[in-house]
Parts: sequence; structure tokens; C-alpha cells
Amino acid sequence: MKAKNNMEAFSFEKASKFKDKDKFFDINYVLVPGLSWTVEKFYYTSIKPETVVILSLISGIIAAFLYASDNYQLNLIAILFIQLKNYLDTVDGHIARAKDIASRFGRFLDSLADAFVYICLFTAIGFNLAKSTGITGSFVLSYTAMICAFLQCSVYNYYLVSYKTHLMGKGLNRTNEDISEEDKELHKNGLEGIALYSLQIIYQFVYAWQDRIIECIDSFMLKRFQLINHNLGLKKINEEWYADKRFLAFVSPLCFGTQILILSFFTIANNLTGFLWFIIIIGNIYTAIIIVTKTLAIKGVEDGGTEELR
Repeated sequence: MKAKNNMEAFSFEKASKFKDKDKFFDINYVLVPGLSWTVEKFYYTSIKPETVVILSLISGIIAAFLYASDNYQLNLIAILFIQLKNYLDTVDGHIARAKDIASRFGRFLDSLADAFVYICLFTAIGFNLAKSTGITGSFVLSYTAMICAFLQCSVYNYYLVSYKTHLMGKGLNRTNEDISEEDKELHKNGLEGIALYSLQIIYQFVYAWQDRIIECIDSFMLKRFQLINHNLGLKKINEEWYADKRFLAFVSPLCFGTQILILSFFTIANNLTGFLWFIIIIGNIYTAIIIVTKTLAIKGVEDGGTEELR
């Protein structure tokens, strides 16, 4: 079926990360109302996903600049820009998938833009609190919260990518972004290859330590899960562990979008310190609870398998 400008008719299912039958409740979609309508409008233009990433980055930087001030009115305006950043950050990937132009370059660009905005944002909050309270230790609190926020979001990303890999096999996003032989071949493609290689190196510097931590935790918990459910085979173990939609729904609040929404609420309450402590205490407790609860859940599924996990 063709639509405008001889383009294939827009399909939101194609634009989404998962087919309708594989979707789970993801709070991200609640936080971006009108997403389907917006993506469809972008779809019929020549705007590229990378352009949307840059717009999202600019919006996030403006928000950080406004948060650096201890002026309450400017902080309220910052809410608009940080929410716009989050909205555009969701739109870009949907456009790429809808147009069949998703790429490893876009994958790294998007993640690094998020990281840069978060570094700017938490630095700005540190400046804000240092000016309003006179306590230079505000930066210690702010950066501690930033590290916790990154790790919590890494849990979300790890299990989201693992679920997608379980369903569709290896894709553009991986839980381990070490440079593979396939990557080395892509890096040979002229300037584009050099750009891709540069982004992947920076990505490893920013995110690799987080991925390693989550991977170690997952490996440890998965072995405990196997012991509890020793009657299950390898295939069923992987399905129960990585395709648990209820668990994925509980993991979804760990995304940047939820953290940004919580920041907005604390900004309105004029309590940025409260936001930092919320991420450090409540965020970490919630993360620990859902992972431990998942591990201890006895599925009781009988399939007679005896295969061992690698």
C-alpha cells in the first residue's frame, strides 16, 4: 500500500520496538502522548532521525542551562525543555524504524546525546544547589545521583535489549558493545566508518562500565534462578528469564523518561535536593526489589528439560 509521495503507508507497529503481540506495558509510552500522530507527521517529511536527535540534544542543553540558575521561574521553564527533550528522544527511533533507516551510527549518537544531556543536567543541578544553599558538597550529591540514575536506566536498557534479542536475534542494540569483527568491517567504510568507530569508542567509555555491572548482576541472578527452577531446560529458562513481560513492565519506570518526569515534579515543589535523594534511595531500593523478586519467583513450569546454562 502506498501513501503520500509514493512512500509506503505509515505503520506505527513497524515504527515501534516490538510487534503488537510482543509488546508489554511500557510506561515510556504513557509519558509521550500523541506519539503515533507525531511520528506519522515526521514520517512524511525529509527530516532524518539524526536531526531529531540533535534537536533533542539542544533542548536538553537549554534545560540544563536553565536548571543551573537558582531562579524558580527559570527552573519551571526548564521543565518544558527537558520534557521536549524526552519526547523527541522517543520520536527519533520510531522514525528510523518506520523508514527502515535505523543504523548503528544512530544508535550510538542517540545514547551519547542522552549521556551528555544527563551530565549537563546533573552538573547544572549541582550549581543550582551550591548557589542556593552555599554547600559545595551539592556536587557530590548531584553526581552520586547521576551515577545511580545511569545504572538504573542501564537495567532497563539491558533487559529491553535482551528481550528484543530473545525475540529477533542480534540487532542494532546489544548488551555488550565491545568492538566485534563485524564492527571492524563497518569501520572500514571511509569517513562514515571513522565516525561510527569514534562514537562506539566514546560509548564504551561512557556506558561499558554500566553494562558490565548489570551483566554481572544478571549472570549471578540467572544462576540462582536456574537453581530454583532446576527442572527447566535451557530454552525455557531463557524464555522465563528474558521474556517475562510482567518483569519488563516493572523495569520500565527505570528509564530516563520516568526520571525526568520525577525531576519535573520535584522542580515544581522547588525541591531539587529531594529529587537527588529520591534517585539515590528510592530508585536503588526499587531496582533491587524488582531484580531480587524476579530471581526468587518460582515459575513451576514443567517441561522435563535438563540442559544447563552456559
